[in-house]
Amino acid sequence: MGNQNAKPISNMKTMTQSTERIPDRANQQQVIDLDEIVEKWVWQLWNRTKKKSWSRYKRDELLIKINWKRVKFIQSNANYYGLPPVRIPKSQILFRTAFNNKTANEHSNVFKTERSTRSTFEFVFTKSLRKSHESFLIFRLPEEVTVVGGEIKREQSVPFGQNITKEYDLEWNINTPVRVAPFTSTFAELNVDEEECSGDFDISIRFLGCISVTVATRQSPNTYLKLIGGDIVQIIREALKNNNQLNGLEVIEEYSPVVNFTMHGKYSFRYGVQQHIVLDHESVEHISSSISTPNHIPLFSSTYRPLRTQLLPPKDDITLKIDEDEHYEIL
Repeated sequence: MGNQNAKPISNMKTMTQSTERIPDRANQQQVIDLDEIVEKWVWQLWNRTKKKSWSRYKRDELLIKINWKRVKFIQSNANYYGLPPVRIPKSQILFRTAFNNKTANEHSNVFKTERSTRSTFEFVFTKSLRKSHESFLIFRLPEEVTVVGGEIKREQSVPFGQNITKEYDLEWNINTPVRVAPFTSTFAELNVDEEECSGDFDISIRFLGCISVTVATRQSPNTYLKLIGGDIVQIIREALKNNNQLNGLEVIEEYSPVVNFTMHGKYSFRYGVQQHIVLDHESVEHISSSISTPNHIPLFSSTYRPLRTQLLPPKDDITLKIDEDEHYEIL
């Protein structure tokens, strides 16, 4: 008996996003804070142009708000460096059950269940930029990952320069007839194969445009004392002259000058790729009272890929809806 009996349900694999976690690995990062660069430029300009009446304010009494909306960020596609995805040696057993036939006639049953695995996609930056305005980078996953992953979205949004682990629940369904010979027990398992890959990535960022900043008192944050605007390229150019710690930032003097920076990091992916139905048969008289203790040797292991096989449903079968690992007997 093989996986030719496997009948896909309409959504054999369904991917749903469950959680997003940000790993705590800040100590491993080299981060350039764009807000700090802009704030330093603002204070220099403030000290040169402030009114006499503003001199009474100490710096910690003032509040700076930076508006990045008029700065345009352009990203390249992410490049991935590492070994190709590898199959995890041991399949994950999602569900197992047994059908016992103590009669002299063959019986037909249905092996039907729904289970899920979790796919994870982790991005950890080792060299990045940071800014206060929330925005996202789009990482296009390697094609070899999305082809075998089926329902995995190729484009993954990642917070600008922030570490993140994206987790998805991948649903697996099975609905297949199982025929049990006279005086025989048939053991059925739903197994899932997974792949994993890891390595390094880089993604280039270019940006240009105008920054606007308001300076207000902390007592009246909604009433600003001064509005300051400036060209972000010129601000970065001046910062590079006075700070040799801004490694990676560079101004490219094109027809329209632009700031360039390449972010670096590490990725780690793990995801399910295909399911197997594994069957084993034993004579009833050789079966112990518990189905959890025997060492069953599978008679076959299918290479069934969900969403790629269409089979006819069973006819006149006894349908058993299986929600937990149980032991069934047909008398």
